[in-house]
Amino acid sequence: MNVAKYHHINPQFVLRRFATEDEWVRVIRLPGRTGYSSLVENTGGENHLYSIPEHPSGSDVFEKALGSGLEGETSAIFDRVRDGEWPLPQDARDTLAEFVALQMLRGPERRRQMESAMGEIVSKAAGQLSKEDFARWASDTAGRPLTDKEVEERRALIFSPAGLSIPQTARDHIEMMGETTGEVAGFLASRPWTLVPFTDRSLITSDAPVSLVAHKQPGSGLGVGVRTARLVLYPMSRSIGIVMRDPFDGRNPTDDLRNFVEKARSGVLDDRSPGTADIERSMNARTAAHAVSNIYHHPDDAEFVPSDYRETQ
Repeated sequence: MNVAKYHHINPQFVLRRFATEDEWVRVIRLPGRTGYSSLVENTGGENHLYSIPEHPSGSDVFEKALGSGLEGETSAIFDRVRDGEWPLPQDARDTLAEFVALQMLRGPERRRQMESAMGEIVSKAAGQLSKEDFARWASDTAGRPLTDKEVEERRALIFSPAGLSIPQTARDHIEMMGETTGEVAGFLASRPWTLVPFTDRSLITSDAPVSLVAHKQPGSGLGVGVRTARLVLYPMSRSIGIVMRDPFDGRNPTDDLRNFVEKARSGVLDDRSPGTADIERSMNARTAAHAVSNIYHHPDDAEFVPSDYRETQ
């Protein structure tokens, strides 16, 4: 059986829209900003990111399921948008919302967040234990009696100022995506969408291509999420971006919000706006700032990478 070991975070069908005809894309590696060219098939992923060892359908079952299912459907929708279809009918719009939601959840940075969150839960629980109870709990967790020195080592680890991180497996990550993607997609689908086509400017993408923009209010940048963001930005290709707007931004609180959300989900509130230099700079700045390890762009589009993120070597 041919098992895929390289698992994509930003799918190949998306990266091709930022690449040359023979599928070369420019990569900027962060934080050093080292630049190099790479084929799309070798770009935008990690080895064994979603591997489930000893799965009866193969360790790459999740990667292959994405490619043959949601990604295949979404690629066709991208083509329809490229060819001028907008707004999308509700079924296609829901599929696109699900794909963008998955892009928010599938990267390795999300797994690191899971590991930190689990570590915080354990640290808080351990903090409620007496010294004796902590020693018993630590021994039970280790599966054997621990010495006083070993107990103190575990205490120092759990209450480290850097925070505790508890490893999460690919299966844990996949289960989280299964439980969360639908809810996130629902929030995205409930927003009015603006399609932004560019003619003489270009967009870039990254290994974390969905950006959230907070409301311009004191403290609004803290904990911004898909429910509270003023805008959700997604670059579909180097020439097309989507802006998902806050459905309640500037609306009268007496309006029928349920009716408004239903309209938004149907797509009748979606619109189109010409791509300007200001929009390009704003989208690209946020895409670059949100990148974890890699920025991707067409080899001809280096000038559109924000200056603080352009390759230095």
